[in-house]
Amino acid sequence: MSNELWRYDTGWLCGYTEDRDLIRRIKRYKKDWEIMADYFRGNRLIGVQFRIPIEQRRPAERMFGVTVIKENKAI
Repeated sequence: MSNELWRYDTGWLCGYTEDRDLIRRIKRYKKDWEIMADYFRGNRLIGVQFRIPIEQRRPAERMFGVTVIKENKAI
């Protein structure tokens, strides 16, 4: 199962997971986390991408079990 978190826009994070139990927990308890995309292979759900308020970074990191990816802005 893969879980990822990254910065999306000012004030937002994105989270991606393929873990079905985690998807169920997020849908049940985190009503303010919006579903951005559902990923299917054939007719079967394989992953979900969520948009998460930046204020909930720490709960998101605990639920996903990863830390936010830090991007290097230097070229």
